[in-house]
Amino acid sequence: MNNRLDLAYSNIRWFEDFAIGETFEYGHWVMKKEEMLSFAKMYDPEPFHLDENESIRMGWGGLIASGLQVVAVCRRLQTGCLPNAEVVISPGWDGIRWFKPVFAKDILSCRIDVIDTRELKSRPSEGVVKLRNQMINQDDEVVAEMISNVFIRRRPPGRSL
Repeated sequence: MNNRLDLAYSNIRWFEDFAIGETFEYGHWVMKKEEMLSFAKMYDPEPFHLDENESIRMGWGGLIASGLQVVAVCRRLQTGCLPNAEVVISPGWDGIRWFKPVFAKDILSCRIDVIDTRELKSRPSEGVVKLRNQMINQDDEVVAEMISNVFIRRRPPGRSL
């Protein structure tokens, strides 16, 4: 490495650096009742997200977080998972599923599995990495899962591992 640019490039994770089957685990997020209520009031005003007594009456056992908030927490945690990846943009998520309710004081973490990589003919300087994101609670139960597709820059010509 001859200059600062080479040093900076040595820490970057390019499209070619991702392998199918690779797994990342990261983060923890404590769900707070006040944040759950605030999110629900603004974005998902269902009774089981807004009123603990109503949620219990409906059989949930307590106030439950909006699934949309759980996805937002996943996205927030993702930013810390691959800080050196040369991410361009995400063209979207597929197959969002919620398996278990999330309650106040639950601690969520995320596990990501690389499930596919594909070169992009339409964007030769990028590739797409498909990731399975699982949100896991403190009891090691998967509470939600989604597939994200991420465009990541390819290693520039002449740059080695």
